[in-house]
Amino acid sequence: MPSETAPWRKRPFSNGSNTKSVPHSHASTAKSEELQAAPWKSLFFFTTKGNLPVLIFGIVWSVIAGAVSPAQSYVTGKIFNGFTSYATGAVDAEKLMQEQKKYILYLVAVAGASWLFHSLQFMFWLAFGELQAKSARDRLFHGLLEKDIEWYDMRKNGIGALLPRLQTQIRDLQLAASQPLGLLISAVAQLFLSLAEAFYYSWKLTLVTLATSPLIMVAMIMLGNRMQQNIAKQQVKLAEAQKFSTSAFSVIETVKCFNGQDIEQQKYEKRIHEAASCYFRVVNFSGLQMACAVLLSSSMFVQGFYYGGVLISKGELNAGTVVTTFFAAIGGFQAINMILPQMINLEKGRTAGATLRAIMAEMQKGPKVRRRSGLLRPSTCRGDIDVKHLTFAYPSRPDQVALDDVTMNIPGGELTFLIGKSGSGKSTLSQLLMRFYSASQGEITIDGVPLESLDVGWLRSNVTLVEQTSLLFNDTVFRNIAFGRRDHEKVTRQEAMEAAEFALLQLMISDMPEGLDTMVGYKGGSMSGGQRQRMALARARLRDTPILLLDESTSALDHISRALMMDAIRQWRHGKTTIIITHDVTQILPDDYLYLLEHGRVAQDGYRKHLEKMKDTPFQGFLPPEQRATLSPYDARKGTNFESIRTRGSSLDSNAAVNRQTHVSYDALEAQLHAGENKRASFLPSALRDGSPLPAMGPFGRIGAGASPWLRGAVSPPSNSPIELKRQSQLWDTDAKRRANLDDHGDSTRWSRMLEQLVERTGKLAADARQKTLDSGSRRRQPHDAEAGAALAIAAEDPHYGQSGKRSLAPDEKQDKSLKHILGTVWPNIDRSAKGILLFGFYGCTVHAVASPLFSYVLSKLIGTYAIPGGDKHKQLVYSMAILGIAVTDAAHTWLERFLLGCVGQLWVDSVRDHAFQRILDQPKAFFDQDENSISRLTDSLDRNPEAMRDLLGNFAGLVYVGVLMCAVSVGWALSTQWKMSLIALAVGPYILGVTRLFSTVSGKWEARSNDAVESSSAIFTETFTNIKTVRALTLESHFRDKYITATNHALVVGFQRSFNIGFFFGLSDSASSFAQSLVLYVGSKLASQGTSVGDVIQVAVMLTFAITGLGAILEWIPQVGSSQDAALRLMRLSTLQSDSHEHMGDTRVVTIGEIVFDNLRFAYPSRPEQTILKDLNLKIHPGTSTAIVGGSGSGKSTIANLLLDIWSTTQTPATIAAKSGELTIAGRDVQSISTTALRSLIVPVAQTPTLFAASVADNISYGLPADSPYNNTASVHAAAQQAGIHDFIVSLPSGYNTAIGDGGMGLSGGQAQRIAIARALVRKPAVLILDEATSALDVESANLVRQTIRDLIARADRGMTVIIITHNTDMMEMAENIVVLDQGEIVEEGGFDDLMGKNGPLANLLGGGEWDGERERRRAGSSRKRGLPKLRDVDWKAGNMTGRRKRL
Repeated sequence: MPSETAPWRKRPFSNGSNTKSVPHSHASTAKSEELQAAPWKSLFFFTTKGNLPVLIFGIVWSVIAGAVSPAQSYVTGKIFNGFTSYATGAVDAEKLMQEQKKYILYLVAVAGASWLFHSLQFMFWLAFGELQAKSARDRLFHGLLEKDIEWYDMRKNGIGALLPRLQTQIRDLQLAASQPLGLLISAVAQLFLSLAEAFYYSWKLTLVTLATSPLIMVAMIMLGNRMQQNIAKQQVKLAEAQKFSTSAFSVIETVKCFNGQDIEQQKYEKRIHEAASCYFRVVNFSGLQMACAVLLSSSMFVQGFYYGGVLISKGELNAGTVVTTFFAAIGGFQAINMILPQMINLEKGRTAGATLRAIMAEMQKGPKVRRRSGLLRPSTCRGDIDVKHLTFAYPSRPDQVALDDVTMNIPGGELTFLIGKSGSGKSTLSQLLMRFYSASQGEITIDGVPLESLDVGWLRSNVTLVEQTSLLFNDTVFRNIAFGRRDHEKVTRQEAMEAAEFALLQLMISDMPEGLDTMVGYKGGSMSGGQRQRMALARARLRDTPILLLDESTSALDHISRALMMDAIRQWRHGKTTIIITHDVTQILPDDYLYLLEHGRVAQDGYRKHLEKMKDTPFQGFLPPEQRATLSPYDARKGTNFESIRTRGSSLDSNAAVNRQTHVSYDALEAQLHAGENKRASFLPSALRDGSPLPAMGPFGRIGAGASPWLRGAVSPPSNSPIELKRQSQLWDTDAKRRANLDDHGDSTRWSRMLEQLVERTGKLAADARQKTLDSGSRRRQPHDAEAGAALAIAAEDPHYGQSGKRSLAPDEKQDKSLKHILGTVWPNIDRSAKGILLFGFYGCTVHAVASPLFSYVLSKLIGTYAIPGGDKHKQLVYSMAILGIAVTDAAHTWLERFLLGCVGQLWVDSVRDHAFQRILDQPKAFFDQDENSISRLTDSLDRNPEAMRDLLGNFAGLVYVGVLMCAVSVGWALSTQWKMSLIALAVGPYILGVTRLFSTVSGKWEARSNDAVESSSAIFTETFTNIKTVRALTLESHFRDKYITATNHALVVGFQRSFNIGFFFGLSDSASSFAQSLVLYVGSKLASQGTSVGDVIQVAVMLTFAITGLGAILEWIPQVGSSQDAALRLMRLSTLQSDSHEHMGDTRVVTIGEIVFDNLRFAYPSRPEQTILKDLNLKIHPGTSTAIVGGSGSGKSTIANLLLDIWSTTQTPATIAAKSGELTIAGRDVQSISTTALRSLIVPVAQTPTLFAASVADNISYGLPADSPYNNTASVHAAAQQAGIHDFIVSLPSGYNTAIGDGGMGLSGGQAQRIAIARALVRKPAVLILDEATSALDVESANLVRQTIRDLIARADRGMTVIIITHNTDMMEMAENIVVLDQGEIVEEGGFDDLMGKNGPLANLLGGGEWDGERERRRAGSSRKRGLPKLRDVDWKAGNMTGRRKRL
């Protein structure tokens, strides 16, 4: 296809976004960029001028530290030259000690310098890494904060999936720019200085010694290249596993209700085990690398010392020069060896730096928040809104028009409704008014000024948007309400409480444990949907802007609360522009003006009293059949003298094709991240990142972790009809009597009295229903009824419940943090075959450890031949061949150790990770409401911590075992050879062990503190941008910027403290072996001068040096061990979570649900034990019947559903009456004796907010069904979809039932998603179907369709299904056979709908919304006030200038 006709070119509307569908050439470009190596300067892309001093000092100390090794080589050569000179008789004993003392003092001075300069190097580079991370994180945070909403929409997998990956890139950059970069500079300095020293003394010996180094490098590259593909595959599988865990934890209630734990566990384990398979191949190649390196590098000892002997015999060099030259050459090669283990980290850091910079560049290209200078900030806002020929398509769906040539006028100070089906474009208009997006054609003006000319800050300070899904921040109730004002820090508690009273929240707040100071949880997770909506309305009331947009903002409220809120909103918003987006036409009064949208176009507009009389018009489709007009539009308009009605061709009842979402096929940001995460092509042997296999004994001086050959670790056509521009409004007071009443009273009481009457006249509503718990008038009082306020029995008996009633993890201080405890979990967590593999792995460690002293013995014999005048070529050849034989054996067992321990380490952490995931899914609902168990923290712990934990077995355990065994054998051998020298040298053992333990303790402590500080700042980072639309709407950018800066500055301070403490003790522990070696050589010199054989002294010195080297190698690992230990503890804390949830109490597997009986049941939530929700509830639900449970907010409706589903336990009863708390029985059995799995397979809910998983449509419908279920088949899925009225839509999708939906898939409207959720329930053919406000979020057409489905189910004589309907919708109530009215946790009325309405009792009052007997209500009002009813008259409803508006009215 020619490029000019390619479908990706068809983009009729431009929205200013740089990221869109792109051709194949873009992908090719991205691929070519992926293959380019990142430059070294990318490590410094985020270096600021303020960071330069730290960087410069870090470089200086690294260069000086690099000079330590050549200095040790020089001094060591002089010391050994003294031994050989004494052995050959060149010097006497006195001269020997005189020279040896001098050089040993030099060696001590070098050790002291090593302590100082390595400490400084470590400190400055760790600090530089912290600065780099903060700089990158800050630039990313501020850059993201500048991006407009449409930029976020263009992220292919959503901003929630993008943020963790960006954080990973920052961590990679920080890791590379700290110790590895400092070590690189130090190693380069050591390389040049060592080689210069070696070539200075003997260029011949240097070249011969380094002759095999090219072979080593070639072997590393060949084997390393085989590893890269598997490393990349492993990362992909781990990313998929993290996606599944995030999805499961986000919708844990749905997972539990549909028995989806096993499915989520299987999906997660499958990806984890696939990642493990890739790692097994990685560790195999890594082991081969190390084995090859051991074999080839050992040849350097043979070449060097054998040829050194030749040169000595020829008289060209003396023994001291040979030792100095050899160790200098080895020191140069060791410098390369020191670099290799860090190259993978450096490569990842370079890639991360380049990736982050490319992301910043992409962000600079995209649309930003419009803050151009010269934009207008008018002094007043009247609220006149004009929409002129507006056309718009979302950036993520450029081919799907959301608004098509829309024109409308909304006069200032009036109330206007927008109605339409799901996807008609209602909410899009509100998004454009908030300037979240810019229209491609047409314009919107406010007070005659185009939106593009208005300052965005001014606009959002004068326009408030309250959406259906109200997002709250992880803060207190008070702060969430106060955020409504720009000067939120000045909001008083009284002002917040007044706003809460407006939103009918005062009683909820009074019942909370901490009142206004109660935390609402992540995104308000601890609150119900209705409570969150009312919190958002309270926030809007406090904000009180001239323009208010309410987008389905009361959809989650019960009927009476919704009616109250609408009345209160009308009172409050008198004289201010208010736009209400809804599909509930019962909210629209006859004199309200409305616009009806269809497929992005205005299909009809006018006053309701006129539109409802017009036959065959779009508005009629929103009315119940009995209210629809019988006149034609022409007849209905006879006699009218206005032109406020406009009708367009309607497709409401047509079968028009469903508009399909056009996905973001290319995301430049995603491409940059993908390239950065998968760029693994390298010429370096990255498998060596966690420990070098190369033997570099050093000049019997300081030897790094990777230096010892014996201590190898694991690597680890538009209509132009005019619109009426001016219209009279009679919206605010349709009741003449109410208006007169307002005018007859003073300002101080009129508004309050009217609102109080609104509350009183509704009878048993939410505010009155719960006053019995408020008798003492105190927020944290005990109720008048001692039983109702008693503590819960479960709270008293279960030690895992804290004061707030939350189930928490065991405190850190009580957790065994020892490595012994951690490693003790290996054996129980692996199977029999893995245990056998583990034993063979330690067999390899044993041979590997014994090879070291054997090697040192033969090497000492080879060096000893230098003391023989003229040398002994035969012995030198024999010893050289023996070293090669030892090297071959050691190489084979090095591979065995590395491969087997690495495999078992992966099996171990996967087992622990699987257990952790399973235990998390097994936790009760309260667990997920705690801050420490936020989704981001749980998923991060499962993703990152196991990779670090694996090193404890794959690396550290084997390393310690080898080191201890090697030391034991070496010391034993040394004692048998020269016990005096050995015993004196062993006196430094406690010093080395003490320093090691101290370093380990300090390192672990500061690693944990640093991790906690970074996690806190990351949580703020994530919260800010996952809630970015709310942050923008409330103009809270500066608040979250300040909050973030405070957190990151704290993290930086902790990071600096960590750098100083760990750096100081690192230098101390690193130099310990050098001090010990000085003592060994001094004692050896002393004994030699007293007549001990020089050969024995050299042999013991070499053996003890290797033993000390082993301890030094272990010390080098301590910083990583501290980090791995902290990671292991965090993961193990999750894997050892209590599994004694109430969900495991029952074991009876019922096959049917018979009669459901609530017998005197009392219940309270764990977090609010003083508030009894259900009080002596007596309810019987017969099988096969339909029951509607109705009542005000907080009456206990949803609690009943949660108890039936065993989300909460019926054992949670007041402690003082635990013995007579009643029970819930199903089919004659106590619910606690029934298997929760069996129960949930028979009782199925449909919640208000639908949940879609990242899977196909078919998989979403069949979610949770066992593979052998008779309903888990295509026919059942299709039948359920047809029952739910979604089948035709599904088959119209690109891939039908195989179309991917959810995260990363096709987006669906709320109504479409809800019907899929209903199909998910129906496919199970449940015994009990619970509909919890299942139609409240649907448009009229969708809601009617779903109601008809439910009506058909109920009407079927053979249905055999019990239907429980929790609703505030009258139509839903009417279809139920029995209605139960709840009030304050008690049943106040029960019967058929018609019977109850005829009694004019609680149900009639609830639905009447004000039909009341004045005398009776006045008496009740008086008694209610005595009980402590909130004094609404005390609320200042005027909000400043309300008096003037009433006068105009």
